[in-house]
Amino acid sequence: MIAPAELRPLRLFAQSSDETVRFFARSSADVHVGKDEWLFHEGESPRFFVLLEGAAEVLKSIAGRLTPLTSYATGDSFGEVPLILGACTLSGVRATSPLRLARVDQSVFWQMMRRDEGFSHSVTTDMSRRIALVEQLAIEAPEERCTIRGDSRSPAWHELRDFLTRMHIPYNWEERTGDACEVTFTDDGASLQSPTVRRLAERLGLSDVPHSTHYDVAIVGAGPAGLAAAVYGASEGLQTLLIEAYAPGGQAGMSSMIENYLGFPSGVSGEDLADRAFRQARRFGAEVVVTREVRSLSGESGDRRLTLDDGQVVLARAVVLAPGVAYRRLPAERCDDFLNRGIYYGAAQTEALRMNGCSVHIAGGGNSAGQAALHFSQYARTVKIIIRGNALSKDMSRYLTERIANCENISVVTECVIAAVDGSDRLERIALHTGDGATNWEPSDGLFVFIGAVPKTDWLNGFVACDDRGFILTGPQAIASDGAWPLERNPYFLETSRPGVFAVGDVRKDSVKRVAASVGEGSSAISLVNAHLQTLPTSSRVILTREPAR
Repeated sequence: MIAPAELRPLRLFAQSSDETVRFFARSSADVHVGKDEWLFHEGESPRFFVLLEGAAEVLKSIAGRLTPLTSYATGDSFGEVPLILGACTLSGVRATSPLRLARVDQSVFWQMMRRDEGFSHSVTTDMSRRIALVEQLAIEAPEERCTIRGDSRSPAWHELRDFLTRMHIPYNWEERTGDACEVTFTDDGASLQSPTVRRLAERLGLSDVPHSTHYDVAIVGAGPAGLAAAVYGASEGLQTLLIEAYAPGGQAGMSSMIENYLGFPSGVSGEDLADRAFRQARRFGAEVVVTREVRSLSGESGDRRLTLDDGQVVLARAVVLAPGVAYRRLPAERCDDFLNRGIYYGAAQTEALRMNGCSVHIAGGGNSAGQAALHFSQYARTVKIIIRGNALSKDMSRYLTERIANCENISVVTECVIAAVDGSDRLERIALHTGDGATNWEPSDGLFVFIGAVPKTDWLNGFVACDDRGFILTGPQAIASDGAWPLERNPYFLETSRPGVFAVGDVRKDSVKRVAASVGEGSSAISLVNAHLQTLPTSSRVILTREPAR
């Protein structure tokens, strides 16, 4: 409990009445934080703190790195900036020694601001100083961590830029002709010639190697379902490994704006949602490995073996499969010749600016196609949606169809397929085959394809039961597939035909293809993982071999 006598000597209360000090003391939580623990992280709900004992550092994620901004010592107060601005916390605070703090919530803070002129003056003085620091940070914009030199029409150039964008790594780029790309790093001037995405990630210090060989739960795929499983698994104390073949987000990570996701009244881009979840998973201690593929899954219950693309083997007591789906390939003549040379599966954010003033075509009529069309309409001269059916309303949410109908530069062509594409070194035109049998060629600067999904399950090689399209069977469907379920209990709702192996998100048969549903399945799977782990012998429990990632 905070005593008024502990507050009275502090500068913050130098001009406050005894009554005001007593009010603050009885309204405060007495908070204790250990050395190296976080008081709060960037992006959390703000509160006001007075540091009674100890020291702390202020850290902000800049250019993908935690950067120290300033420090706090005994007697300092902080937290007023986001409270007054009505924003989330702009940075995180981590203890450099054991801390004791007085903490008040927003309502008490504003009562103090209204009732005590001295308190208010001290707070606004501190705020002015901190705003000056923010202005200085804005002037000293984060330096790009690397420069990419290459031809913007090159598939390799597109992949590198897309990866850096989705990982929120700032970079510069310079146009030059030819398919070869060069990446130069800011820190030491070293260069890589036409690196793979994995080599680039490795050079930037992004995690690409599991730090242990044994985990409580291993999650394959970092789309919304996998990220949710990682957040909940790590937050519940499981040693959690999340393996992603590319960058966090999955297909949802390419959505320009998700407007019907709960809690984001103004919408949120898939890229931002994935980045928030990625940082949240790591904050709880999940180990996240990017640019690595799982090539096979084997082993017995409680001892599943995941073999990675370089032969490394990781053992896990439970596995959550969330590899997601890939967009179905467009069966148009010469389509593969222009992959990432004007034809793209999904809608990478890196392509939006390049479509400024251009003619864009969207193949597909689902929500992802609708979101992409609206996004590109802000840049392109025209956007044309091509669908096989007779109306968008069949597969697209109403809020999207209404917005598309009211957008002047978006048009919809129904009962039509793309029969062929053509160009020199880049897409230049597409052939539209309409319901009346006619085929017409028209210019196109960019074709973005959203025509259904294929599950990413080939690598499982039949280890778990799937339907004839490759979607993973779970629950009662898993038993019905071959009748070889080995346990007395029935499989859990999200459990596959192998005990302790769960499937979530778009890869699961009959799942609801929505971001919110995937997040719900990913988080629910962890409660089922815990139930499964309780049935395993204690001797098989994984022993932590390292400190959790911060």
